[in-house]
Amino acid sequence: MPAAGIRPAPAILLVSIAIGITSSVISTAWTASVPEMPKFKVDPLWPKELPNNWIMGQVGGMAVDRHDHIWVLQRPSLDTVDELGASQTPPESQCCLAAPPVLVFDAQGNLLQSWGGPSEGLDWPKREHGIYVDKDDNVWISGAGAGDRHILKFKNDGHFLMQIGHPSADAANSMRTDILGLPAGMEVDAEAHEIYIADGYLNKRVIVYDSDKGTFKRLWGAYGNPPNDVDPGAYNPAAPPDQQFRNPVHCVHISRDGLVYVCDPRE
Repeated sequence: MPAAGIRPAPAILLVSIAIGITSSVISTAWTASVPEMPKFKVDPLWPKELPNNWIMGQVGGMAVDRHDHIWVLQRPSLDTVDELGASQTPPESQCCLAAPPVLVFDAQGNLLQSWGGPSEGLDWPKREHGIYVDKDDNVWISGAGAGDRHILKFKNDGHFLMQIGHPSADAANSMRTDILGLPAGMEVDAEAHEIYIADGYLNKRVIVYDSDKGTFKRLWGAYGNPPNDVDPGAYNPAAPPDQQFRNPVHCVHISRDGLVYVCDPRE
């Protein structure tokens, strides 16, 4: 029995107070657990000035390796005569000379190494496009120029290891496994020893090879269908989803749960 003049708190009030306290605790915990959105800004001084009077051309691809080194695949062949005045005969200006296609930087923008370009025993691409560094520090390079129907594998110091495919002027054929079709992005499944290739600007498929031997494993088009090179026509966002990839099949990524994500333009 309550003391005279003291009324027990209504049950609904007690429940309300409890809910309020709980909500406050949950809200505070939720706020504390949500990380801040990253903020980005351009560093106009990255990378640092290149040595040897070099100039960097159009960038085809970039990758970050397990050492946090930034790999840049650039296109010296697209440098203009005005940009390469120092390399003309006779020199037309003090600047500049074309840098090698592969440039490796640390996070601070210091150039660590450089290599690449035409060499005996391999078919360097006509137009450099994709670059990927696997968990064993091997470097994979693709090209999207006329006749670039192959990819190249190197050690990280530029030592050539393997070529899959070869240059060709043949028409697109997404069922062929001996050549590619202006390939774009790549990614290696280190445990399975397989390289996935987004293939590409000419073909319309994902194709997988053994990453050690270069032997063909499998291929597919959109939704796992057999690939089809027929032109699907103009994209219509109101139409049912296309059952084939459109060009270019530009990237392929493997998630931690084993799913394969592929990108192609729909416009």
